[in-house]
Amino acid sequence: MASAPIITDRQWLKSRLKRHVRELVRLAVPAVMMRIGLMALAMVDTAMVGHYATQHLAWLNLANQSIIMTAMVTGLGLLSGIIIYTANAYGAADFRGAGKVWRRSLPFSAGIGLLLVAICWPAETWLLMLDQTPENARIGGDIVRILALGLPAHALFVNCTMFLEGIKRGHIGFYLMIGANLVNVVLNYMFIFGEWGAPELGAAGSAWASTGVRCFMAATAILYVWNAASLRKFRVREPHGQPLSKWSDQRQMGYAAGASLAAEVLAFSALSIFCGWLGTIPLASFGVVYQVLGIPLMISIGIGVATSVRVRIALSRSDGRDAQLAGLTGFAMTFAVVGVLAVGIFIFIKPMIGIFTKDINILILLAPIAGVYVVGMLFDSLQMVASMVLRGYKETWWPTFLQSVAFVFVMLPSSYYLGITIERGFRGLMEGMLAGVIVSFILQLLRFLYMANREIGHGAERAK
Repeated sequence: MASAPIITDRQWLKSRLKRHVRELVRLAVPAVMMRIGLMALAMVDTAMVGHYATQHLAWLNLANQSIIMTAMVTGLGLLSGIIIYTANAYGAADFRGAGKVWRRSLPFSAGIGLLLVAICWPAETWLLMLDQTPENARIGGDIVRILALGLPAHALFVNCTMFLEGIKRGHIGFYLMIGANLVNVVLNYMFIFGEWGAPELGAAGSAWASTGVRCFMAATAILYVWNAASLRKFRVREPHGQPLSKWSDQRQMGYAAGASLAAEVLAFSALSIFCGWLGTIPLASFGVVYQVLGIPLMISIGIGVATSVRVRIALSRSDGRDAQLAGLTGFAMTFAVVGVLAVGIFIFIKPMIGIFTKDINILILLAPIAGVYVVGMLFDSLQMVASMVLRGYKETWWPTFLQSVAFVFVMLPSSYYLGITIERGFRGLMEGMLAGVIVSFILQLLRFLYMANREIGHGAERAK
């Protein structure tokens, strides 16, 4: 396969690179802050339950990592076409068209949420089939059902925030998340520890708090989009008047992204199941790892969202070179920002673990292998950005296929072999995870280079 041409026009390169960096920062910062706000909800849940009881932390992690995160991330993927098609319409100054994307996606989003509730409801059965103990399956299943009740509201919130990001108002989502985090702290304190007359529910109390917060997020986001004076030109109150056949491309992109993200999150969910086989401490430890690495991963998703918009804008002008540069800039920014955070996490891993638990056994398990999962975080961030860059090229199924190969055929077998078969335990599971994300990044990077080369070639043919 021929590599993409090297950009040689230094003046053009300098000018466009400065613009891409400036625009990526402008677009990515609000997207990052909103996603950090989402991650903060989970971090608060983990920290407060972790200080309540290690066993309750293990149950909460089992519910979240085995089923709920799979459902939420899959739903996020199914709705991901919203931001691309909103950005397309906005870039073409078709404000009513952008509003139609939001309006037509409302019932679709609610339907996706209800479907996910139905899939999650027999959670105890799923956990028993995954060889969890009867106690873990029963209590973890109860927590899953409580959390599942909030999934339709979460899908509606995602619909609103993707629309706002597509019209370059991503900062609104961050403001909404500030209020949501304040509500979450209060509800967690009430229902985990039984304060202010509320029942003491432990992990189940945290689940009820999460469901309540998601309903609050959806209500405030919809009210903002519906009533904001600055959004009047998008005419969101008008019926969209579009049959399903008119926007099938948006749904197809969502189906592909949903399958792609499902493959990744199912692989990580399987790791939590493997941890459950190893015992309570490894299971609780996996939840702590997920939270410690969460903020860098949210940053990479924000950069990826911004990069996909920049790629799409360049391609709408038939400028393949600029699209290539936009993608490379996104990779470079991810490596720089997440790399610095990775070094910081590695250096301060012990106090970071202490935020989430006082259990010395978890610290003893996690601290010596910090390098493995911190490097894994960096490559996971890069492969997430790569998948979003490819979708900026309107690649529908290739990112799905490449990620599925990496996670299903590399990560899972490697983790099982290293962690379970040859009994390297939790370290082996993390080493298998590292192998999977590295392969995913390499495969998608090669696909990006191919797509960049093809678009530049098409541009040269059109110029003749």
